[in-house]
Amino acid sequence: MPKLHLFKNEKETCYAFAEWLSNLVEETLTKQDRFLIALSGGQTPKILYKILGTEFLTRIDWSRLHIFWGEEKFVSLIDEKERSSNALKSCMETLPVPENQVHTIRTDMGPQQAADLYESILQSYFKAPHTTFDLVILGMGEQGNVLSLVPNNDPIKFTDKLVMPVYDKQEDLYKITLTIPAINAAVNKAFIVTGKKKEDVVQQVLKGKYEPEKYPAQLIVASNKEVHWFLDEGAAGKLIKPTS
Repeated sequence: MPKLHLFKNEKETCYAFAEWLSNLVEETLTKQDRFLIALSGGQTPKILYKILGTEFLTRIDWSRLHIFWGEEKFVSLIDEKERSSNALKSCMETLPVPENQVHTIRTDMGPQQAADLYESILQSYFKAPHTTFDLVILGMGEQGNVLSLVPNNDPIKFTDKLVMPVYDKQEDLYKITLTIPAINAAVNKAFIVTGKKKEDVVQQVLKGKYEPEKYPAQLIVASNKEVHWFLDEGAAGKLIKPTS
């Protein structure tokens, strides 16, 4: 079920998310020795990561975080800069997270082999049954896609895997992505979506007809756990404004 947090613009939204994340990490680390977080790419999350790496640098105990990639592209060497991991690394280069606590997805092997290897890494960290990350940060594309879970891709709904390869016809390449079950089993899930160009899909995902084959993000909204949505006024333009 969605819990909406509405802010004036992208900058306010990212700062509010950073504040919320800082408090969540602090509270969680009073109960356990580490915090497992999966990251999404996208322009708005990148702004968030830059804020975290500057103004929140001393407010979070980064030494106790384990960072995981939500997705990765299989691209040629000539397109190396397009890898999800490289984009995220450049945004988080100021974060003092120990190198062995940043878990990326390998692309020097076949997609299925890479997915299986990454899943085995995840399984070594997930101790409780049916629980994965402490937090998954998600963006959402203009088609209602989440990570590399694109519309009209049937396998995204029918798997018991935590990680899987997906062939993206539009980009003509394979991607490795967390699955819907992996995301929905997280203790906390939070979308950060900004910009007026997203208002139609935000409206459809949150208030429209349930059509997850068209809008994969609805599979997250429909989980039985609370899902946080951090939105600016542009993205939430067609929603009834909530009290944040």
